[in-house]
Amino acid sequence: MGNVLPEFDRTYAGEQLTEGIEHIPWNIGEPQPAIAELIDSGEVRGTVLDAGCGVGATSLRLAELGHRVLGVDASPHAVRQAEEAARARASTARFEVADITELSGHDGEFDTVVDSTLFHSLPVEARSAYLACVARAAAPGAVLHVLVFSRAAPFPEGMGPNAVTEDELRAAVAEHWTVDRIDDARIAALLPDAGRPLPELGEEMQRALAALESDDKGRTLLPAFLLRAHLPA
Repeated sequence: MGNVLPEFDRTYAGEQLTEGIEHIPWNIGEPQPAIAELIDSGEVRGTVLDAGCGVGATSLRLAELGHRVLGVDASPHAVRQAEEAARARASTARFEVADITELSGHDGEFDTVVDSTLFHSLPVEARSAYLACVARAAAPGAVLHVLVFSRAAPFPEGMGPNAVTEDELRAAVAEHWTVDRIDDARIAALLPDAGRPLPELGEEMQRALAALESDDKGRTLLPAFLLRAHLPA
């Protein structure tokens, strides 16, 4: 059994935020830096499935670069915000509200699947169905990129996302994909200043968060893994 996950649609609607946190931590206004590096290095190719797209930052960046992109998320509020952003930017990115573990109508369509922080937001028991589903949606030779919290991230026991060990991640993905590599990475999050008390998080977690590095935009950098896998050509 995994951690108790938030009701993400309510979170995207502006509810369920911890007192003292004014912004959804993972909504950083652009693709996660680790994903942006993949995009800049040309590792995202062809038609793209943005799995768990949220408000669409990654989808919009990829569409600007000429990719045909479908962003999928189970949260209607998130997809609505993504569609509004796409209209404002005259983007070609498309979005769909769907349970990613039951996605249908896209068999063999995508050359690349990008999972930017979705994996740890799923119930543990849904991982196999999810990985099988995106494999069905992927074309022969397709590549999967997964950015996911490491268990080294300082979340209290039983709380927060369903972070993974490297071995746990490899075993889960290898059931449906061929794993090429798993690299250490970091996930950027918008969190309050270290000196600002957040009693709901507990003193131990606040101290652990305060000890983490921040980037030049003031975002906290949490331990993560970046996995690359592929399907047979």
